[in-house]
Amino acid sequence: MLTKPKPLLVVTDAATNVIISGKQSVIYVTNINRIFPAIHELQPCSIILDYDYIGNEIEKILRRIIANPFYKKIRICCYKSRSHTKVDDLFRTLGVQHFIYGEDEQSKMHANIKMLNNMLQGASLNKLVETIYA
Repeated sequence: MLTKPKPLLVVTDAATNVIISGKQSVIYVTNINRIFPAIHELQPCSIILDYDYIGNEIEKILRRIIANPFYKKIRICCYKSRSHTKVDDLFRTLGVQHFIYGEDEQSKMHANIKMLNNMLQGASLNKLVETIYA
C-alpha cells in the first residue's frame, strides 16, 4: 500500500524568498488568510513561515498553532532575512524548531562564488605558468 508523502507548506509572498530544493512536494501559500485552511486540507509534515512577509501576524499564527492539538505534529520553521536574539527566542518558545536566515544563505552563496573565482584564477595562473615554462 503506497502512501502519499505529506507536503511542505511554505507561507511567503509571490516573489518568493524561500526556495526549496529536493524531492518533497512543496505547496506555497501566498495569502495569510489561507494558512489554516491549507494546513487542515493538506496536513503537512512541516511549515515554513516567512517572517519578512508575515510580519507582526506571525506571533498570532504561532500561538494558534501551538494551542491546537491537531497541529501538534507539524514541524515549524521560520525564514528571516537576519537573526534577532529576542524575537528568535520568543518564536522558539512559541514552537519554532528551526530558523533559516537569508543572510546565512547569501554568505554561503558569496563564499561559493569566491571559491569558484579562486579556483578559476588558480587554473589561469597554472596555465600561465605552464606556458611560460614550456
